[in-house]
Amino acid sequence: MGKNLKKKLKLKRLKNKKKRAKAASSAPRQPSPPSPWLELPRDVTVDILHRLGAHDILESAQKVCTTWRNVCKDPSMWRVIDMKNLGEYHDFMSEYLDTMCRHAVDRSEGQLTDIYIDYFATDELLQYISEREKVKSGSKAFYQMNS
Repeated sequence: MGKNLKKKLKLKRLKNKKKRAKAASSAPRQPSPPSPWLELPRDVTVDILHRLGAHDILESAQKVCTTWRNVCKDPSMWRVIDMKNLGEYHDFMSEYLDTMCRHAVDRSEGQLTDIYIDYFATDELLQYISEREKVKSGSKAFYQMNS
């Protein structure tokens, strides 16, 4: 094959490739179907999320979608805060768990009734929880700690 013919074929392939790319980009896209968890009734979503601990909600579940984030921000989700069985994080993440616990307490907006914390509880953290709940609700929460 001659050089000119090779060049013409190459140019033709490039033009066809550009046409296909342009057609693909201008073709109307079908919207993807909604994720199945978005169609769940709110009370079912709440029930599912209540089965997770505070750590899982704050670090994962609330990042799934806007619907779950809104549910996770609802103070009623934080009446019971479960941060037990996080011992594997204790040695190197006590400060992180303390901050996460305070965040969960703040989200309860005075509706906290029970809190379960292991290993990382300090006098300062318990004082924070106690003061925060007295200011918001005038009631006392139940604390369970294991050390």
